[in-house]
Amino acid sequence: MRTLTYQESKEWCEQAPLSMKVGQYAHLSYESPTVFGMSIKMPLESGPVMALGSGLLAFEANVEFYGGLLWLANWDIGTPLVERAGLKIIEQMRRGYGNCSSIENAPGNLFRTDEIADLHAFLCLPMLFGWDAYFVPRGTRYFAYVRSNGFLYLVTDEEETYTRLLSHLAYWKPSPEVPSYVTSAGGSR
Repeated sequence: MRTLTYQESKEWCEQAPLSMKVGQYAHLSYESPTVFGMSIKMPLESGPVMALGSGLLAFEANVEFYGGLLWLANWDIGTPLVERAGLKIIEQMRRGYGNCSSIENAPGNLFRTDEIADLHAFLCLPMLFGWDAYFVPRGTRYFAYVRSNGFLYLVTDEEETYTRLLSHLAYWKPSPEVPSYVTSAGGSR
């Protein structure tokens, strides 16, 4: 795992084959006028959060895991004491990889193909602490948006990927929904 600055994370998302748009507040979207999305109510307990994170990554492992980006967008949410504890955890995890950059200076976390378990550990932190974050896999054309409102959104511009995600995550009872910032930018479904 290596850390990326805001600009490096933006460039990683904008390059082909991802070719995503990065808007204000690091909001990710697609150039396509039609996008497909779903929302999943995130569980409140740590065990089911870990299972949901695992399910999301299992979707990638079913194809082949090519690595991916976990981009922290907003971690200053909630009680300061709790937030500091969460930041301390993620900073110590990053130090284990030799990365001493602060979250503020390097909010992106880029994982290699052999780091799926590492990504799982990092992905669950925003879900547990209620931070805004994006997971962008390198191998499949979609992104997951962990939102501080307690929902996980999955967005793609490919109907086939949307259908596969719906089927794969059926246990979590996803609802068709696109984050409001995407629909206000012109995409829908």
